[in-house]
Amino acid sequence: MRDPVISSIVYAFDMLIVYIFYSRIAEKRLSTCKCVLLGLILFELGSAVNLVFQNNPLINSIVSIAVRFCFGIWCFNIRPFQAAGYSVCLTVINFALELGSILAFSALTHTGPTDYNANPALLIVECSTCKVLLFLTCLILSYIAVPSTRWSKHQLSLLLFPTLSGVCLAIFWYICLQDGIAPRIQYLLAFSSFLLFSSTVLLFITYQHQLETDSERIRMKSENERLLTEKSYYDILDQQNQQLMAYAHDAKNHLSAIQSLNTDPAIDRYIVALSDQLKTYTGNCHSGNMMLDVMINKYVLECERRDIRFDYYVRSCNLKNVEDIDLVAILGNLMDNAVTSAEQSQKRFVFLETTMRNGYSVVVISNGCDAAPETRGGRLVTAKEDKRLHGYGLKSVYKTLKKYHGDYSWEYNTLENTFVVTVMIGSPQQAA
Repeated sequence: MRDPVISSIVYAFDMLIVYIFYSRIAEKRLSTCKCVLLGLILFELGSAVNLVFQNNPLINSIVSIAVRFCFGIWCFNIRPFQAAGYSVCLTVINFALELGSILAFSALTHTGPTDYNANPALLIVECSTCKVLLFLTCLILSYIAVPSTRWSKHQLSLLLFPTLSGVCLAIFWYICLQDGIAPRIQYLLAFSSFLLFSSTVLLFITYQHQLETDSERIRMKSENERLLTEKSYYDILDQQNQQLMAYAHDAKNHLSAIQSLNTDPAIDRYIVALSDQLKTYTGNCHSGNMMLDVMINKYVLECERRDIRFDYYVRSCNLKNVEDIDLVAILGNLMDNAVTSAEQSQKRFVFLETTMRNGYSVVVISNGCDAAPETRGGRLVTAKEDKRLHGYGLKSVYKTLKKYHGDYSWEYNTLENTFVVTVMIGSPQQAA
């Protein structure tokens, strides 16, 4: 195709089809707008090359593979080997569909393979038909690539829409080929073909966006329910700790009374040992914030169980301005990540410190970490394999910090294999 306008439009829709395909099989590296913008730039460059070399099949195929490959690895979390395979596969399918359409056009009109370029109306109908078939093939291919995580029976029923659209476009094409059809009718059918193809693609884009939004809402709701459950767990631990501390306090008094009455040195040493154990228990964190104390005491035991050294310093700031459920969302998620990372690191340690800076409550958590964390757009992302099902703890942290006009930053020391996250927490009044 040598018409610049039609070529530009066709390549733009090619980009949308490839975008839908990649987004169904992989996680995006960039935001949707950035992906689309970068994709348009790449595919329009491909269109320009196609026009310069006058639709040379070999050069067009090489450029198409390169464009799809760059789009895949720059905008999506796809390995280069997979991106190369998908790029070749999509280019071959696109070429086969275009060639099949051209040959069908030539057979029906008894014309040469390139004569369709002389009639813009027929060219638009042919391109629309070809792209609908390509779109349908990409949807089926995405289902084959990841059958268990992207589709449901309800979604599969949507394949009927591009299928029926392809049938309608084939009928439009057949009508346009009939003798005696006025050019005005051909252009109307061509315009209708373009609108039908556009609506097919936009329908799936809108549906996929709504599906992602609903999925995000459900997972965030699940995360909130998890936080409420965890807070209830901490409340129970707090009640138990209060009872045990009261018991330990009374026990120390009883042991002190027994020691004053005792004259046996062996019994006296035994009482001293028991008293020291009670002091060790009651010597856990007492910051003045019961929820903070319970959470730190819980991680003391958790780290002991996992053979991780856990140190903390919380005398400067007790985070009293943070609601309990929000403290669980912020501190709980970050500490869980720190403990998990430290357990997998050679330097098995976690350190937590709270302080005040410029009116902000500051929490600093450092831990051993053998490899730099994965990021996207400057934000940390989960290291777990299925990022669609995980990573909502970090999103919960960021969402909760916005409530307090706060934020977090992080750094990774490659020399010491240490990861440090610093959290700045304001107050709800500051956010207002």
